[in-house]
Amino acid sequence: MNTAPSTAPQVRQPAERLPLALAWLALGAFAIGTESFMVAGLLPLLAADLHVSATRAGQLVLLFALSYAIGSPLMAALFARFSRRPLLIASLAAFSGLTLAAAMATGFAQLALARVALGLVAGVFLPTASAVAAAMVSPALRGRALAIVTGGGTLAVALGVPLGAWIAGWGGWRTAYLLIAAVAALATWGLVLGLPRKLAMVTATAATSAVATTTQRTPAFAVAREPGVLPALLVSMLWATGGFSFYTYVALFLSGTLGFGAQGTSAVFALIGVAAAFGTAAGGWATDRFGADRMAQGFALMLVVVLGGLSFSAQVLPHGLALPLVVGLSALWGFAGWGFGPAQAVRLIRLAPDRAPMTLSLHASAIYLGIAAGSAFGGVAIDLFGVSAVGWVGGAFQLAGLMLLLQAAHKAKAASSLPAASATA
Repeated sequence: MNTAPSTAPQVRQPAERLPLALAWLALGAFAIGTESFMVAGLLPLLAADLHVSATRAGQLVLLFALSYAIGSPLMAALFARFSRRPLLIASLAAFSGLTLAAAMATGFAQLALARVALGLVAGVFLPTASAVAAAMVSPALRGRALAIVTGGGTLAVALGVPLGAWIAGWGGWRTAYLLIAAVAALATWGLVLGLPRKLAMVTATAATSAVATTTQRTPAFAVAREPGVLPALLVSMLWATGGFSFYTYVALFLSGTLGFGAQGTSAVFALIGVAAAFGTAAGGWATDRFGADRMAQGFALMLVVVLGGLSFSAQVLPHGLALPLVVGLSALWGFAGWGFGPAQAVRLIRLAPDRAPMTLSLHASAIYLGIAAGSAFGGVAIDLFGVSAVGWVGGAFQLAGLMLLLQAAHKAKAASSLPAASATA
């Protein structure tokens, strides 16, 4: 028998590449994010064109948020047994059509109804896109795949929102809506060509078939009873509440505490958007490299310090020192706030991997409820303590979320030590 060692060259396995289809999912998220965030900046134009008060026009923001928050898990349950590929294509095509209909609205009621429908459709596409992105790659690349899809929404904040506001100022809000409809249609075409035909089969084995079989025995929302899911969803809500206690009132905070004008405020918004884009990319990479739990805790701690530092700088420090610190901390808030997202999404997928679409739908609902709550709590804080206090309020909510993250990590460590203790007994 020949025992000589083999001299055949070792064949190196090619490194896994991120699918190109993720770019089309990100473009769809960009279109949805631009429409959802842009409205707040268009309220004066909308109010004047539709002959309503600015306060009533502001209800358009609330209607979308509530429609998304309430409708997303309901729609996920309704479409749980549908193949992911046609569901993504149909939902994004519907978003494009509804955006076109919104551009043609002749009254407030029509636009309000369109925004409710847009919230429902967005609540189908975005969680499904995240679940599909996670299923298309190995666990080692899951954070980066999620960061690409959520990065589309981040770019909407950084580029889409100011660009949409500029286009609306030049050609009216209807022109901005028409362009968003065109971008969504382009992304739909890209999904038709770019999403693999085998996607339905892959997701069926990874998630959808498990959902279909388990929902025959348990309610669709039973995933919320999985260990750790409800506390994790509460973390998502606290994260959004803390962030939007500040972000909703950034313009008021900058003008009321440091005397920023319109140009200075726009520059800070752009800086936040760019930092958010970097934060999303860094958060996805770091989640894959160092783990979701560690990065979620790190970003949450950073948010506590940053938000508290914003109020501290505005209330205590002299103007010359406070101004650059507030600008820098605002950018850090964008970085950490969006960097937290991929880590939290991976945590939730890990808690219930066979029911990722429903889990991510509940995650999205928790975020939009947090956005509404953050706006409310920030407003109350301004009425009671002044605009400089919004950072303290946001930091308090982030601290509560950090405590829940540390508690979950402690429970997981204790649970993992039990088998080892039993084996040595």
